[in-house]
Amino acid sequence: MKKCVTIAAAAVLAVCSASAQDGQKVGVYLGYDYVRFNSATNVPAFSANGGEGQFIFKFNNTIGAVADLGAVHNNNLNGIHADTTIANFLFGPRLTLGHRSRFRPYFQVLWGGVYGTSSVQILGTLVNGVTPELPITARVGTSQTAFAMTAGGGLDIRLSKHISFRPIALDYYLTRLQNLRTLGDNNQNNLRYSAGFTFWLGGEKPVPQAHRQMQMKTCPDGSTVNADTACPKLNFSIALSATPAELCPGETARLVPSLSGASPNQLNYSSWSVNGQKVSEVGSYEFQSEGRAPGTYTVKVTVGGNAFNPASAETTITVREYQPPTGTVQANPAEIHAGDKSSVSSNFQGQCGGPIQAATYEASEGTMQGDQFDSSSMQWDTSNSAEQRKAVTITAKAADNRNVGSATTTIEVVRPAVAMPVRLPDVLFPAGSSRVNNCGKRILLEQLHAYYERDSSGTVVLVGHTSSDETNDKLAQERVDNAAAIITAGTGICLSIPATQVQVSAPGADQNGVSYEAGFCRSSVGRVGPNTDMRRVEVWYVPSGGQLPSSVTNAQSASTLSLGSLGCPK
Repeated sequence: MKKCVTIAAAAVLAVCSASAQDGQKVGVYLGYDYVRFNSATNVPAFSANGGEGQFIFKFNNTIGAVADLGAVHNNNLNGIHADTTIANFLFGPRLTLGHRSRFRPYFQVLWGGVYGTSSVQILGTLVNGVTPELPITARVGTSQTAFAMTAGGGLDIRLSKHISFRPIALDYYLTRLQNLRTLGDNNQNNLRYSAGFTFWLGGEKPVPQAHRQMQMKTCPDGSTVNADTACPKLNFSIALSATPAELCPGETARLVPSLSGASPNQLNYSSWSVNGQKVSEVGSYEFQSEGRAPGTYTVKVTVGGNAFNPASAETTITVREYQPPTGTVQANPAEIHAGDKSSVSSNFQGQCGGPIQAATYEASEGTMQGDQFDSSSMQWDTSNSAEQRKAVTITAKAADNRNVGSATTTIEVVRPAVAMPVRLPDVLFPAGSSRVNNCGKRILLEQLHAYYERDSSGTVVLVGHTSSDETNDKLAQERVDNAAAIITAGTGICLSIPATQVQVSAPGADQNGVSYEAGFCRSSVGRVGPNTDMRRVEVWYVPSGGQLPSSVTNAQSASTLSLGSLGCPK
């Protein structure tokens, strides 16, 4: 209410301060009214029709005052046959625009009162017990007066100097008729539509056509046109880009047009389309990839304004298809010897599944330690001394946020043929003796030396034995020590085979199932007796990469023996 009073005061001040008036003008408006009354507590919403009259007084071509009188009627309120009439008497200021045009819109705020009356017919029968029943008819009614206000506007089309046609007038219509149930004030927020004719008296004379043509104006593009002629529309350019231009399912791209030759506040409409289908009418647009098939989409925007010719721009957005991780895996080297290692690497690629995690590896045999394959734990046929080969499958797996991809390669693991140990003749000893005789030296210094010269990285194996009738427990070890000294002393007639390449064992009377191999030294120990073949040192030469004889147990390196004190025997 306070706001409305402020508007009225401003209108009065404007009237008082008007420095030039084109002449006063009085008008009478007659028209049709339609009012839609919204529902109140006891009364449902209903429509009413009627008429309206206005007395209009214009202080100048812009500001005037209006007295509004009208009434509407309805005889059916949601099935209730009630004659209802509502009349208004309102007053207030009016602001009219476009006085030089045939089309003159106006805006007004009016205050005053509303008078409402409603009556219902009641039918009954009079019963007095004497005369026959008589039908009676009565009408019950109510009426009241309350505050009312309208705020809105309309359009007058000038047909001639004295007549204007009003195709539409639309007002917010506030009434405060009393609530019959609560007996308190109750606002009704209604809508009023009106159409009719206005009849004018007095006013300015029409401006001659020739005079109007003499009034010119300069347009924004620099051209000059008649004052009542619209200026040519301006051109501007527009560019469009998407951020980002490629999307995965579920992602969003934002599109904002960039303008040249116009600012956004000079433009008043936008139209967006995707592949020719209209999708939005706002300044910017977000392209949603969710639910769209993979492919390329053309997004187009058209922008325009009242003073500008429309301009268009388009760009393309690609919706990518999800692709699970796929890749390759390599082993370097791809062929190794048993016990060796190989490095494994892989490369996986995917699309629209998020980051791909680091690959993990599995081996069908052997072990994986990170990206290193270790073949030392592989099992082989120990009874087969020939070369053996196995193809080990390496499986690499890498996962994105949705799936796991895998790739495989093979590593060829080769177990070379096992070199078999060479059995030389036994070094024989007389009973109770540990001295290596000349025949035994020939075996160690000539035959064994020949094998060592051919393969200097091989291993010499010496196994000392005693016969069951010999009681010296250290005799087997002494025989082995003396034989080892001959091949490691490196002075005189002795050889210089490194002690680290000599393995010794002294099982004593336990022959470990190894047969007697006397060779040409059988007679070098004197008379041959029943235990001669047990007093000996077995001599083996194991080539590089070969395995010790299976009969040799508890062998140790000759480097652990005190052979230096023995020297080179004569």
